[in-house]
Amino acid sequence: MKGHSIAGMSITRDRVEDDFYATPTESVLKLLAVEDIIYPALEPACGDGAISKLLNGEVISTDLVNRGYGNYQADFLKDNFSKYATVITNPPFNLFQEFCEKALEIATNKVIMFGKLQALEGQKRATFMQNSPLKTVYVFKARQNPLRNGSAVDENGKPWASTMAFAWFVWEIGYVGKPTIEWI
Repeated sequence: MKGHSIAGMSITRDRVEDDFYATPTESVLKLLAVEDIIYPALEPACGDGAISKLLNGEVISTDLVNRGYGNYQADFLKDNFSKYATVITNPPFNLFQEFCEKALEIATNKVIMFGKLQALEGQKRATFMQNSPLKTVYVFKARQNPLRNGSAVDENGKPWASTMAFAWFVWEIGYVGKPTIEWI
């Protein structure tokens, strides 16, 4: 494999502080080609604005950490938020389910999350997924490389290479039925 692994299992690197792995532009554009965003939208883990900058509508962007982008700093899991038509984000991987649960409380139309495909694994997550209005899982045909600390390359100029499979998970409020899998 060329590049460096960002699977979080590196012998020489720890996980990034605050789990900041920015969403690649390509990943967002692939979603926008197949899924309509209903506005107003909330991006509660906006990081450097990788998702928000590509949306064409009213978007409120927040993050726990100020990375120079966003309307204000907020703790999505602890703070109160208004209702939004869509909640869309790339949550910290270690808080994926918690972000999904909170987003489902405040979204009136859709919740869209970028995450590892392995979010489908595990007894706790399986129970959550089966009892939620998960409508579509968009699996990437090609590996996506989230940007460690917002950078496409490491300190030596080598591109990151992910060993993980990623997907966009889309919940539609009120949806009843089994989720479908699509490839993008």
